Amino acid sequence: MDKKSKHFYVYYSYEEFGRGYIGKRECKCIPEEDIKYFGSFVDKTFRPTKKIILETFSNAKECLIAECALHNFYQVDKNPHFANMARQTSTKFYFNKSGESHPNYGKKTSLEVRKKQSESMMGEKNSMYGKKRNHSEETRQKLREKRKEQIFSKKIQQKSGGN
Repeated sequence: MDKKSKHFYVYYSYEEFGRGYIGKRECKCIPEEDIKYFGSFVDKTFRPTKKIILETFSNAKECLIAECALHNFYQVDKNPHFANMARQTSTKFYFNKSGESHPNYGKKTSLEVRKKQSESMMGEKNSMYGKKRNHSEETRQKLREKRKEQIFSKKIQQKSGGN
């Protein structure tokens, strides 16, 4: 394999006697040499020490398809044997945890915490600070069209009894 080109692979990282994590990765090194990367998991209790490269691919699309297939087969978002909090789909992550199964269900964010969160995003700490906010006419038109689609699909969903 050429070290200079990008490599795409699906992997399984895991704790020796615990849970696992299925993910995909793009790197410039040979996948077998990418030994320090164990995944983009959020769960801080998950501490993988081993990784298996399941398959390598020539492009990102094939890699994504393989990851989606594995996530669906093992239902990683529901399966307690996995540290994955969401299942990858072709366009985004699908989070299964909602309602009573969500860890923050029923908890109220205190006024103090909300105030701290607000202050943490003010001024120079805000990622949009000092940036031009005017979109081009073309971009504004795309945003309008997208919003119309969202409103239309929501109306259809409501009429059909969906949420």
